[in-house]
Amino acid sequence: MKVNSTASRAGRAHAFGLGVLITGVTILFLSSPVSAGEKKIVYELKQGDHWEIYTMNTDGTDAKRLTHTQADNRAPNWSPDGTRIVFVSERDGNKEIYMMDADGLHQTNLTRDKGQDYNPMWSPDSRHVAFVSDRDGNQEIYSVAADGSYLSRLTQSEARDYSPNWSPDGTKIAFVSRRDDNYEIYTMDADGGHPVNLTQNPAEDGRGFHSWSPDGSLIAWGTDRDMNRDGNWEIYVMNADGSQPRNVTRTKSDEQMGMLVWSPDGRQIVFTTTRDGNNEVYVMNRDGSGAKNLSRNLAMDAQPVWSPDGKRIAFVSNRDGSENLYVMDLNGEHAKRLTFGGSVVGAPRWQP
Repeated sequence: MKVNSTASRAGRAHAFGLGVLITGVTILFLSSPVSAGEKKIVYELKQGDHWEIYTMNTDGTDAKRLTHTQADNRAPNWSPDGTRIVFVSERDGNKEIYMMDADGLHQTNLTRDKGQDYNPMWSPDSRHVAFVSDRDGNQEIYSVAADGSYLSRLTQSEARDYSPNWSPDGTKIAFVSRRDDNYEIYTMDADGGHPVNLTQNPAEDGRGFHSWSPDGSLIAWGTDRDMNRDGNWEIYVMNADGSQPRNVTRTKSDEQMGMLVWSPDGRQIVFTTTRDGNNEVYVMNRDGSGAKNLSRNLAMDAQPVWSPDGKRIAFVSNRDGSENLYVMDLNGEHAKRLTFGGSVVGAPRWQP
C-alpha cells in the first residue's frame, strides 16, 4: 500500500449546478485536529489548474488545505464516524481512491490499478468503500476495505454500472445500470449478490442521482419518464423494494432537476431546479408538498447539503462573481459566504 504523508440555463447551469445529473458529486472541508463537539466542512477548491481538498469550521474560519500535490484531488467524502476522508486523486497519473485522516495526515492509496477508480462511497459502519472502476474494460462497482484489503468486484455486467449508494443499514447497495439498454436503478446485496431492477421503465431512471431515506424505507431519484407529459425531469420516490413509485415534483415548466438530499430526519428533501429560470435550491416535504425556494437569487445556486442537525444547508453559488461556499438557515434566511477569492469551490460536505 502506498502512503503519501504530505498532506443559459443549459450550458452553465448544467456544468455548475445540474451537472450533478451526470456526476452526482458532492464535497466538504476539514481542518486541524477535531476538538470535541467541533464539526468541520470539507470541500474541493481549484488551485490554479488543479483541485485540492480543504476543510474549515462551519462558520468559515480555520480553513486548512489538506492535500498538496500538482494533480487533481477531488470528491472528498467523510467517513460516517467523522474521523477520515476518502477522495479521488490523480497524483499517480490516473484516478485512484485515497484516504486520509480528518486533519489530512496519513494519506493512503486504497486502489492501485492502471484503470480509472472514482465515485467512492463509505459503508455506514466506516469499514468499506464502494467505488466505480473501468479496470476490467467497462464501468463496474467494486468494494475495498478501509485499510485497502479485500478488494472485490460487486457487479458482473458488460453494461455500465455506476453510482453506488449504501443502504443505511449497510446490507444493500443501490446503483445505476444500463444493462437493460437504458438507465435503471438496481439494488444488490452488499457482497454483490441478488441484483434487482427496481425501476423497470423504458425511461432514464437515476441517471445522475438517487438517494436512500435515512431510515432505508424509501429511495428518491431523478427520471424523465414523464417527458411526454411536460418535457422535463422529475423527482420520484419509491419504496425500497421498488413498489409504489410516485412523482413528487409534478411541475409543468421546462425544468431540469439537480442533486437531491434527504434531511437527517427523513421528512424533507432539498434539491436544485431551474423552474424559476435559473438554478435554485429548493426544499420540499418528502411527499412533494410545501415546495419552497430557499436561495432566491438570480445567480447559480447548487450542490446543497444538510448539516447533521438539519438546521442549516451548505451550498455553492456564484452570486458574488465566482463559485463559493455558503451556508443558510433551513428557511433560506441568513445566507453567509464562507469562502473568498477567485478560486472555484465545489461539493461541500458536513462532518458527521
